[in-house]
Amino acid sequence: MNDTDRLTRQIHELQGSMLAMECFVNSLTQALSNDARVVVQAFYASESSAFRAALMASTAPEATVAAFERDVQRAVNLLGEAPVAASDG
Repeated sequence: MNDTDRLTRQIHELQGSMLAMECFVNSLTQALSNDARVVVQAFYASESSAFRAALMASTAPEATVAAFERDVQRAVNLLGEAPVAASDG
């Protein structure tokens, strides 16, 4: 097996693992109560924002950033948007 074949196999394994994890996370998301969903939405918004900032400051390839943004949007579509906090104005 040459390096290209080995790398292709590893990529395919990673894709299968990611799809399985997505199915698992989707199942958990669908089982959330309304109260838990609000908490997960807020944490996810915070975490994805922090990771986005780190990615933008890194040398990550454009394909990595694009995949991150695509999958964040897919998760937001599944979870719903995090509620916007009311301001004290």
